[in-house]
Amino acid sequence: MKALAAALIVVAAGAAAAALPDSRLVEEGRRVYNFRCYYCHGYSGDARTVAAAMLPVRPRAFVEFSAEEMPPLRIEMAVRHGLPGSPMKSFAGALSAREIAAVVAFVHDEFVVRRASNTRYHTPENGWPDHERYSAAFPFARGSIPLDAPEGSLGARERAGRRLFVTTCITCHDGAAVRDAGPAWERAASR
Repeated sequence: MKALAAALIVVAAGAAAAALPDSRLVEEGRRVYNFRCYYCHGYSGDARTVAAAMLPVRPRAFVEFSAEEMPPLRIEMAVRHGLPGSPMKSFAGALSAREIAAVVAFVHDEFVVRRASNTRYHTPENGWPDHERYSAAFPFARGSIPLDAPEGSLGARERAGRRLFVTTCITCHDGAAVRDAGPAWERAASR
């Protein structure tokens, strides 16, 4: 009986290990995703980007799907062949087979399974040396300071951070908070 229990534990451990994605492949996929996919699908797989808002069909927000609804094969087929009737086109000519496998592993593991925030996109390897120099804009990118906060409530650094955010960062980071989505947003965005 003990031998049978031990054997079942070994089999279960082997199955669990087989289900874990190759961490090197996932990290390769992160690099592909951060270079090719985030414009439409968002850095954190939530499809909250300016580009996504302008498309006639919303890109997939991977974090909204369960692992059963969005298995790796479904992701691979979309990357490899595109999705008819949507802005998603085939990447078979732009990505190698290894890059496709890597981005599929990353999207499935990072967003679908773990629902994790992709926090390693602004790295020197991804073309963002010294990203901290933009830190004045971070509170606006994260939504902790509303874009339509009254001018008088902001310090000089915060005003500069808002200017930087609305002139540069908002292109990809449109998850900013506003207190009033009406005309105040238009005033704040024009600064």
